[in-house]
Amino acid sequence: MKAIRYRTILWLLLLALLFPCPLAAGTTEVLVLGKDTIIRERPRASAKPVKTANPGETYEILGRRSGNPLYVFDERGDLWVRIRVGEEGVGFVRTDLVAVAREEYRSPRGNPLLIVNLRPTAEGAVSRELWVVQEDWRRTRWLGSIEGHPVWSSRGDWFICQMDSERPIKDQTMDRTIERIERFSPDGRTRTVLAAGSYPVPNEARGEVYFYRDVDERGDPVPPGLFAVNVNGTNLRPVFLLPERYRFWKEEGDYFVQAPAPVLNASAGRIALYAYEQNGVRARITVGLDGQFLEMRRD
Repeated sequence: MKAIRYRTILWLLLLALLFPCPLAAGTTEVLVLGKDTIIRERPRASAKPVKTANPGETYEILGRRSGNPLYVFDERGDLWVRIRVGEEGVGFVRTDLVAVAREEYRSPRGNPLLIVNLRPTAEGAVSRELWVVQEDWRRTRWLGSIEGHPVWSSRGDWFICQMDSERPIKDQTMDRTIERIERFSPDGRTRTVLAAGSYPVPNEARGEVYFYRDVDERGDPVPPGLFAVNVNGTNLRPVFLLPERYRFWKEEGDYFVQAPAPVLNASAGRIALYAYEQNGVRARITVGLDGQFLEMRRD
């Protein structure tokens, strides 16, 4: 489930848990993602350059005596990590240009490679930033912040993911942005917005993508439900609208969480979606791919 507000999370604890640096058991490395990434003497953009790093290079992280990495914020709010440069030298590099922790999703063709950089932010969250890597690291491209993970087509001729538009929805009670389902060409150069929505689940046999939708492209609320759209962005349609007392989000303490993603059973011609009742109880609703109701049960 996706947490929307992170005010109760301690930022330093997050770094220690998600980005450990077990120096006693072995070194942890950063992977350079950005082109012409400058490593500097000190953690600020005006500091003297030590070296220009290339995509695909790795550098050892240098930590405190506790064994945790040394992270430093500069005056602009950018986060830097200290690394080893050569035998004796040290330097700092911005964490938006390197991956301390990452996920990798390779094309079924073997190339290109998608990397999700798990980057800690000043707000105490973890930003999932999508990069595409081509030609054995000769080309890299930053695509944006995503939720979840990218999904390749079976032939590797496109991939789909949920992108963050960075535009807030018009419901001011929720600290949330408009989610967009987008399809990319393998090199990331061509992108098509399929619809506003979350949790995309492709069904290549029908040429469709299923997803949750409760706001439109402007951030205005719409009747929540499971929707489908063709992989080329046409024929947006509701598959199943939630009963009136159900929603995809529920308030939990001082933040909101979203119901789990839909689960497709393509061979059986059905899909399960999840939603919350007004009292917070979660329900699993199973429908056919053309919207016929099959089953509902409380989890």
